[in-house]
Amino acid sequence: MAWGLLLLAGLEEVIATISMKYLDGFKKKWPIIILIVGFSLSFYCLSTAMQTLPAGVAYAVWTGIGSIGITLADLFWFKEKINKFQFLSLLFILIGVVGMSLTS
Repeated sequence: MAWGLLLLAGLEEVIATISMKYLDGFKKKWPIIILIVGFSLSFYCLSTAMQTLPAGVAYAVWTGIGSIGITLADLFWFKEKINKFQFLSLLFILIGVVGMSLTS
């Protein structure tokens, strides 16, 4: 249950962060609503997962999901490019997230 909530928290963080690209100086209402609801759900799920999982593990996995998820959104949704060093750095983040998950 806690791991599912943590995954949901990470996905909600990605959705909320993607909506920031569409804010246009806070002129559009839907991105603001998605941002507020997304981060609220993300923090709720994260805090609930932290009641079972160690805080350091939960936070590391949550930020890792967010970092990797946003980068994937940049690559595939916004058609942005990353260089080899950035890809290698993301790979290290993924290894760290998996390592933290397996050792908790």
